[in-house]
Amino acid sequence: MIRLVFASAVLTAGASAQSFTYSLDPALSDISVSANVTLDLTGDLKGVFDSTANPGGTRTISGLFGDPGTNAEIPLSLGLGIDLNLGGAGAGSFTLIYDSQTGEVGVDELFTTVGAGTTSQADLSVTLQYDTFRTASPGSLFIGGIPLTLPLGAATASEITLVQSAPAVGTASPSGTPGVLDVELVVPVDLSLVVDLGPLGGGAPTPVGPIPFALPISGAFDLGACDTRLDAVTSQTISQSIPSPFPLSFDDLPLDLPTILPPGSTANLLLTAGLDTLNLDGAVNSTLVATATDGRVQNVCFALPNSTGFGAVMATNGSQSVANQDLGFTVSSLPQDSFGFLLMSQNEVTQPGFGGGQGTLCIGEPCFRFSNTVQNSGILGEVAFAPDFGNLPMGQQFIEAESWVFQYWFRDANPQPTSNTSSALRVTFCR
Repeated sequence: MIRLVFASAVLTAGASAQSFTYSLDPALSDISVSANVTLDLTGDLKGVFDSTANPGGTRTISGLFGDPGTNAEIPLSLGLGIDLNLGGAGAGSFTLIYDSQTGEVGVDELFTTVGAGTTSQADLSVTLQYDTFRTASPGSLFIGGIPLTLPLGAATASEITLVQSAPAVGTASPSGTPGVLDVELVVPVDLSLVVDLGPLGGGAPTPVGPIPFALPISGAFDLGACDTRLDAVTSQTISQSIPSPFPLSFDDLPLDLPTILPPGSTANLLLTAGLDTLNLDGAVNSTLVATATDGRVQNVCFALPNSTGFGAVMATNGSQSVANQDLGFTVSSLPQDSFGFLLMSQNEVTQPGFGGGQGTLCIGEPCFRFSNTVQNSGILGEVAFAPDFGNLPMGQQFIEAESWVFQYWFRDANPQPTSNTSSALRVTFCR
């Protein structure tokens, strides 16, 4: 399983910021990780000789002229190598925040899995470098200072994760296609994974990481599409060396070394070592295709209580498509038999006491009024209204990728004659 999580609020939710929740298309999204992870350990080797339990076992002797009657501890460094080559379909979700005024874009809480949560095989090897020593039973000489790499078979790797470690803000610029923006981001992430080393790890899964690096995201954000599609690619080479990110140690782990001088036998040794550093070299590549599940209608402010004791709540129905022209509004929790009409603007403000009344105006200038279509809340205290796309106030038009803020203004007596306003919604229109 590969998870990418881009966390933290990347943009301040200002008046022009829009937030879209995305789902990745697993049929079109793919992520691959190709890397070599090396765990550097230091420790010692010694033979399995025991005067009581194993008197015929291998003994280790320091240097060329060490005491042959000892079972000495031989200092060594050990590199445990894990070759990863993973890839598969991506599924998950993330949030994209876009500010149309500043042209900034951010990605928040991106989460994706690859390979449907299955585990993958990873080739395992160990590289030893030690001081010169000899063995008895069998007798052999091991020349120090020359790295010795031994294959250890296959390990399993799972739960590879990329987790955002700091805020990431990039740019969204017009692409030349109406409604489509070119998006560029660089996201600081931490790479982590879980590896099962088999007998070498004592049968317990071993966590690796976190390993920090920067992940670039480059793609196209189609704000004009009703599904608000995002196509992005990543390609990043990783080369990192960090201090031990987790506890890993071996205590008297059996390690059988082929004899060198003379060859043909096996020295039975015990390894004791602890992790010093972790090294990672490789690449992460991905193709991410996602569509927004929500975000084209967003609440931008809440209403103050009216004479009902509640704030008037605005909601939408229909679609945001300029082609369908079926967008509608409802406003509930209104006073009974109250008259009012809809307001709209492309800008937001916060203006308490609007029109000398008790409401807060949340839309800015220029403000357009549907004053020719006055509504009455009746005995239910509700109104429903569908704008005529071909006859908007002052000849305005709804255009794909543009957003408008809507709010309802109504009469009230609380207790004296006054007016109030509903909550307000920002609607981003699409094709």
